[in-house]
Amino acid sequence: MALPPDRVVLITGASSGIGRAAAFAFARDGARVALAARRVEALETAAREIGERALAVPCDVRRRDEVRAAVEKTVHHFGALHVVVANAGIGLYTAIEDMTDEDLDAVFRTNVYGAVYAVQEALPHLRTTRGSQAIFISSILGRASMPYMGPYGMSKHALTALADALRLEVADDGVEVILIGPGLTATEFQRNAVSKVRGFIPAGDNAGGWPPERVADAILAASKKRKREVYLTADGRLLIRLKYWLPRLAEWGIRRWIRARLPEGRERT
Repeated sequence: MALPPDRVVLITGASSGIGRAAAFAFARDGARVALAARRVEALETAAREIGERALAVPCDVRRRDEVRAAVEKTVHHFGALHVVVANAGIGLYTAIEDMTDEDLDAVFRTNVYGAVYAVQEALPHLRTTRGSQAIFISSILGRASMPYMGPYGMSKHALTALADALRLEVADDGVEVILIGPGLTATEFQRNAVSKVRGFIPAGDNAGGWPPERVADAILAASKKRKREVYLTADGRLLIRLKYWLPRLAEWGIRRWIRARLPEGRERT
């Protein structure tokens, strides 16, 4: 069942990058959008630029109480909630042997727990409208892991498992579950990521990747077409296929790609 044009959409990680672009894309399509993130000033600026269709709900997705409050504010303001987009995420680059408990906790608290909290708090409202949606923003790395990206890749694999399980659990309630796997995207992600491998993260943004607006348009299209799973970028889709059909060839290519982006001899910070 298609949702009405003025559906209410809550997006986490909406102060910048893909989340911000998604808020603008949904709003242009007629939706009312609630933008959730920690950076209050950037969040409120985005909401003002969108206009009366937007609501800023400052929220740290690592805290269940703040996620619950964001959902409640959204429903109180707009009177409903039809779509939740679990987008908030952080990056961490480290070798598996150097990974600490604190590393795992930092990544999983935002990337996985934040998504779990968002969907758990939203579900009672999503169940009131057939065709409502839970959208998870995963990554190509949710299907194909990379060296030195273990914690991040693990978190995105977890989102894939979360989406697969949830889809089966809520099917009879009329709630649809959509998984989006972006590839390289031109956002602040690399700049904000923490690296314990010296020289691994390129300076600045992912300038060679898809613009976040293009990713946002793909998210909107997947929502409107009620897709189950969408992986973006041709090279990302090729990598997933190679990992499945020709895993040794895929791993050889990945090692070469990574080696070209590391200084001579891996150095740990």
